Amino acid sequence: MSYARVLCVGLVGVAGHVVEVEADLSAGLPAVLLTGLPDTALHEARDRVRAAVVNSGEPWPNRRMTVNLLPAALPKHGSAFDLAIATAMLASAGGLPLAPLEGVVLLGELGLDGAVRPVRGVLPMVAAAARAGLTTVIVPLGNAREATVVPGLTVRAVDSLGRLIAFVRGTAHDASTACPNRSSTTQRCRDSAHD
Repeated sequence: MSYARVLCVGLVGVAGHVVEVEADLSAGLPAVLLTGLPDTALHEARDRVRAAVVNSGEPWPNRRMTVNLLPAALPKHGSAFDLAIATAMLASAGGLPLAPLEGVVLLGELGLDGAVRPVRGVLPMVAAAARAGLTTVIVPLGNAREATVVPGLTVRAVDSLGRLIAFVRGTAHDASTACPNRSSTTQRCRDSAHD
């Protein structure tokens, strides 16, 4: 497969909008191109994602990669797209199956070591996903409590790209932790992700 699509959410002010993250691999000089009105922080995702993928033990495709963020007219900013970009790239290279990610929103900043770090604005992002009819979101472990405020969603929390990869591949069923929409159980959810 050379094309993959996953979902994320971008913020314009305090309003969340579902964004499709497309990745395509093609012949040509190795490079990563980002399109779809990304800001400077989002342009820097190329380097964060590459380091996170390699430090998670995954091969980096030595090909030309284009990442497109739709709708193209909507300005995109911040690092919350990192996890979705990395996942789309890995899927387009054939390293991840797409079926487990169908209709799932991915949010999170990547550290160079592959850690998934909390991001700002998770509550309006998750609310936008719910309004769009989506039912599952994957967020950084540090944002799990905030994400569970929105009713009607299954919230999964991850602390590393490696754990997400293992979960999507089905090689580790506890790679992410399901967080119910009840604040009394959210702390147990956070604790169990480190077991």
